[in-house]
This record gives sequence, C-alpha cells and structure tokens, in this order.
Amino acid sequence: MQPTLNDVPVVQGSVLQLAGRHGPLLFSGPSVPTARRAMALWRSTDGGAGFTKVLTLSQQPAAYSDLVPLGRKTVGILYETGVQGTYETIEFRRLRTDRL
Repeated sequence: MQPTLNDVPVVQGSVLQLAGRHGPLLFSGPSVPTARRAMALWRSTDGGAGFTKVLTLSQQPAAYSDLVPLGRKTVGILYETGVQGTYETIEFRRLRTDRL
C-alpha cells in the first residue's frame, strides 16, 4: 500500500466512491511519476487515507481520465491515450468491481 498518490504526475484524475456501506474509493490517473503514461487504477478502503494500485490498464501515454459507475458490479473508465502521444485517442473500458 502506498500512503499517498505522490507517484502520480500532475494531471487531472478521477475519483469514484463505489456503492455499499463500505464501498472502496477508486482513483484513476497515469502511474509514471515523471511522465503522463501507464493509466492505472488505485483503491482505498480507508476513506482515502491510503491507496493501493490494483490495475495498470496500459503502458502507453495517458492523460485525463474519468470514472463512472455502470451498475452494481461494473465501472467504466474513459481516458486519453495514444501510441506516440497522450491525446491521439480516447479509450473506454468496462471493469468489474470484484476484480478491483
């Protein structure tokens, strides 16, 4: 577990509180401290006091992201990415919450 998200570069990220009495808090953003690349997802089960990286979606360049609930067991992530640069395309992925 990492106590903070200090390894995330300066960029817009997204936060989503999952449903349920003790639903985890999710954060999305690039995961390379010195570059906007490797979009990842972190989870906090203590209200944001500490986070654990649970998934790296890609090693490609990545920038802004947004998380959205898609029902009780699925979330969506929309993020900027590309092969050469961060703003070539926008990708949308569905993620099962039981795997986060």
